[in-house]
Amino acid sequence: MAYATITELRTALNKTDNTDDAVLVRLLDAASQNIDRFCNRPDGFVADTTASARLYKGSGTGWQRIDECVEVSTVKTKASATSSYDTWTSSDYIECSGDERFPNYNPIVEGKPYTALRVDPNGDYSIFYTDGTYPTVEVTARWGYASQVPYSIKEASVMQAVRWYKRLKSGMSDTLASADVGLLMYTRTLDPDIKRLLVDGRFVRPPL
Repeated sequence: MAYATITELRTALNKTDNTDDAVLVRLLDAASQNIDRFCNRPDGFVADTTASARLYKGSGTGWQRIDECVEVSTVKTKASATSSYDTWTSSDYIECSGDERFPNYNPIVEGKPYTALRVDPNGDYSIFYTDGTYPTVEVTARWGYASQVPYSIKEASVMQAVRWYKRLKSGMSDTLASADVGLLMYTRTLDPDIKRLLVDGRFVRPPL
């Protein structure tokens, strides 16, 4: 999905007509996809509106890594690859992020996703069962980084789409002369300022 609207991009370009809307839509889509790839977030920054199930290899401990999500609906585990799943209640686990030594139990308040589950000490389970390499944990959740587009991500997508639009208007040249600002240099990939915005904002996820 595009992280900004056509209206927001037109405003950034000071455009009042819709003659290039088809091009602008494609540029916004491409900018959003490139930001997802650069940040190593295949699920994107906006969470699914509906929950879906994913399988994981159990950790064998009270701490279970999961993909980024904004809401966990159901957790199921089984003791072996051939046994049936047991459904946990919401009092059996706690959503969190960070690592086991320094967990953050309120990432959603900060606009960040859950990335892990830990066993609730008052629940009925002590570990997330493991059976070698087979999946023994099933988590149903709304996968993604946030419920709404983070402001920095929206701005990054608009900035990149503007840059590409300007290059298209210059015949895809790498430089463009301007009487007002002199010689403008255009990059072939994500703009360095946009990369810095994503890196400094800690939106780039390390490769798994």
